Amino acid sequence: MSKRFGEHLRNLRTSKTSYSQEKMAELLNISRSTYTYYETGKSEPNFANLQKIVNLLGIDYNEIFDYEE
Repeated sequence: MSKRFGEHLRNLRTSKTSYSQEKMAELLNISRSTYTYYETGKSEPNFANLQKIVNLLGIDYNEIFDYEE
């Protein structure tokens, strides 16, 4: 994944929920810095966390991967 994915993830989080990065991290049972890395493109979620993110945002996998490189 990429920095563009991270930007897309941030946009989805803010448009689909009122969750802060801290709240997302808490719900994913990860540190806030780990979640921040997802949104900045420094790391990517593993499959289990990706599943949780999709569920928390109320979207499907197509929507989370629907962004332009």
